[in-house]
Amino acid sequence: MMRWLLPVLVLVLVAAPGVHAPATAAPVISIRARTDAQLRTVRRREDGLIAVRGAIVDRASTQGIGGLDVAVTVSGARHDVITSTDGGFDVLASPSPGAVDVEITFAGDDRFDPATLVERGIDPSRAPVDMTIDVSTTPLGALITVETHADGARVEQLPISLRFSAADASEPHVDVDAKSGTRTMVKRADILGPGAKRVRAKFTGDTAYGAAAAEATFDLATSTHVDLSLGGDTVAFEGTIHARGKVTDDDGKPVARVVVALIANVASSGERRIGAATTGPDGAYRIDASADLLGTGKHSLQARVETTERWRKPSSSMPPARITVGTRRPAPVGITVAAFAATALVAIGFVIGRRRPWRKAEPPPPPSAAQAEVRGGLEPARASIVSTLRRAHDHGFAGVVRDAVRQRPIAAAEILLTFGAEVRRSESEDDGRFAIEELPPGEWNVRVASPGHVSEQFTLTIPHRGELRGARIDLVPVREKIFTLYRRAALPVLPSPDLWGIWSPRQIVDHVRARTPPVRMAELTEFVEEAYFSARTPDEGLLPLAESKVAAALAERAGPAL
Repeated sequence: MMRWLLPVLVLVLVAAPGVHAPATAAPVISIRARTDAQLRTVRRREDGLIAVRGAIVDRASTQGIGGLDVAVTVSGARHDVITSTDGGFDVLASPSPGAVDVEITFAGDDRFDPATLVERGIDPSRAPVDMTIDVSTTPLGALITVETHADGARVEQLPISLRFSAADASEPHVDVDAKSGTRTMVKRADILGPGAKRVRAKFTGDTAYGAAAAEATFDLATSTHVDLSLGGDTVAFEGTIHARGKVTDDDGKPVARVVVALIANVASSGERRIGAATTGPDGAYRIDASADLLGTGKHSLQARVETTERWRKPSSSMPPARITVGTRRPAPVGITVAAFAATALVAIGFVIGRRRPWRKAEPPPPPSAAQAEVRGGLEPARASIVSTLRRAHDHGFAGVVRDAVRQRPIAAAEILLTFGAEVRRSESEDDGRFAIEELPPGEWNVRVASPGHVSEQFTLTIPHRGELRGARIDLVPVREKIFTLYRRAALPVLPSPDLWGIWSPRQIVDHVRARTPPVRMAELTEFVEEAYFSARTPDEGLLPLAESKVAAALAERAGPAL
């Protein structure tokens, strides 16, 4: 019996799935930085040798990368070099008559993606050009001077193309023709208005000189102009002050997305900030402030533009607007009785509801994954019924900061509160919690920021009735925000819109790339690849660039306007 039972038992153990099978290792995903190869000059020396200069740079930061092995092939002859600390390299190739072909290849490593550049038909006999840009600003625009040198001598009157855009984006842009060695005046209104600007100068080359390019950044400053209308010169103590107005710049254009504060000049305490708002696309703002923040009597109010951009100057409305706040009226006894009656009715209704088998209402179905968008911001706590019946009394602000996607607490997030000249700072603890006490009454501006997340800005009214105790502040990761922007351009490329909630981000990016997208869509996809999947934490400053790239991809798909 045992002679045939033992072989059967061994066979069963060997055939049993998972008994002796080794555990499958988890896949290893390597995220590497993307690189670019650059060819700077190709020049034939007096001894006939061909000097080639180039570099390997990080695509996101444009900084050179040192210590990389690079293969440089000049007319079929390969040369192996190592990049210097600034990412550059130099190669001396054998003499070759006529034009040459140059290929630069970096094979990649565990930190950086590979990069290849091929340039054909380069004439090394043309002199390389060194180009510099000098910018001096004027009240109306800027004076641009492009200097070009070749072989140590100044070269003038080369045709130069100047391209102006925002400092952090390439689109939209404006092109202007110029000559090297000659000042070119550009008006602020003709190069996309005031702001931080980038100018790119390019010379395409000719029979004597090789191509050259350079770029520089500068600020086109502007003042702001704000007006204020109160809609009346008197208001009840229990009423609301309605402030309206518009902000424009020196060119008369509306200024959007700037903070306008309503400042009261109180005789007993000096200036007081009683409200704030952000201007809309048309430069208009609306501020509603409680009159009891001022107190009974006559007051003067001004609207003040608050700006953090170094190129935009703040301003205040002139002359100050006058307003009179009426005397405080005691609350009628009937209101107090009605409040207690309402509380009693709520309590009775709660008891009845607990005793009756009411059918629970079904919540509405959640939006599909393709439609859902993660949002950040302030979520106040629910004040108790008793606290809502009392006047505002709480002068503190406390709660938790968390990741809007993973819903995990964020440690060391900065909470910055400003109220006129007064500033309060705090950081969230390891569990995301924070607390700031004894805040003076008024409208406080709040900014909450954490590396790798989109900062949130909002206003708080102090004192409050308890809704700012246990508040929640959600911050959206920059990666998630960029991928949400990408959705507008990538969704039409998917076989079905519903796949956005089913496919992973990697599957979506790979599918778009496999469809051989047009130029702008390809550039956007490469940008998303770097920002979303790179090991580096993306900065919030990438969002304007992401928006401009999405707009360019959508405009490309729509085609030229008829």
